[in-house]
Amino acid sequence: MLLPNPWQREKLSHIVVTTFHEKGYRDYGKMHRDIPHSLAAGHLLVVYAENVEIEEKDRRLLVFDHDETLPRLRDFREAYGRNLQANGFRPSANGLVRDFRWDAVRFSNKVFAVADAIRRYHTMVDQLIWLDADTVTHRDIPRNFIDKIAPRGNQLAAYLNRRIYPECGWVGYNLRHREILTFVERFEGAYTSGYFQTLKESHDSFVFWKVLQQMEGDGEARFKPLGSNLTKTHVFINSVLGSYMDHLKGDRKQDGKSRRSDLKWNRREAWWQ
Repeated sequence: MLLPNPWQREKLSHIVVTTFHEKGYRDYGKMHRDIPHSLAAGHLLVVYAENVEIEEKDRRLLVFDHDETLPRLRDFREAYGRNLQANGFRPSANGLVRDFRWDAVRFSNKVFAVADAIRRYHTMVDQLIWLDADTVTHRDIPRNFIDKIAPRGNQLAAYLNRRIYPECGWVGYNLRHREILTFVERFEGAYTSGYFQTLKESHDSFVFWKVLQQMEGDGEARFKPLGSNLTKTHVFINSVLGSYMDHLKGDRKQDGKSRRSDLKWNRREAWWQ
């Protein structure tokens, strides 16, 4: 079954997709409990849950078992689970050092979940929104806002650009784009083929960026920027998304809120006061 019964009789304009494991769910995944109510009507929240029982129940919430639903991810982990380079380790003068920029295994969850969801829903829904689980929705998000920032026409995705590789805590995918499955094959294929090992960095945001550059360079698709080329740090809250959401990157999860010092412009929403 692709959709819960009530949704088989209704038109979906967009779906929101995320994933988390048990610790992530306990630490921050429950922040998503308000999303079915705060996002505009006409959407579904799809969670790829890894070894965790989701307590929340809602007619607009669909939960997939991570291990059962993502066999390609399982194969990838079996192939690279003991590979030091694929797990973020690189040799240095002081021995092995670990850095998230090389941790393909850690960030592959998002890639394979996005790929699976796009394949499932690309003939049924207009837009798929990837939203990291460590995100707080602090204000109801109106339908016209979702429509305004959605990718249209030859725009394959709307994304948070910045001075370096993108921030992929939010990506809106145009499921009606003629090359959407081409994008999926290249995004996921960078991992399944081992191509990620040849790249300067191998986390999902860097790989997304390389696929974007290739497709724009070849004239296959355009991508809609929602961020800013003036910053290379916390672009999520310094974009239009910050009016409605907060992304608790890194140790901000412990505080339950991003820092005022993260803001590069004056926000008037109550959350930021």
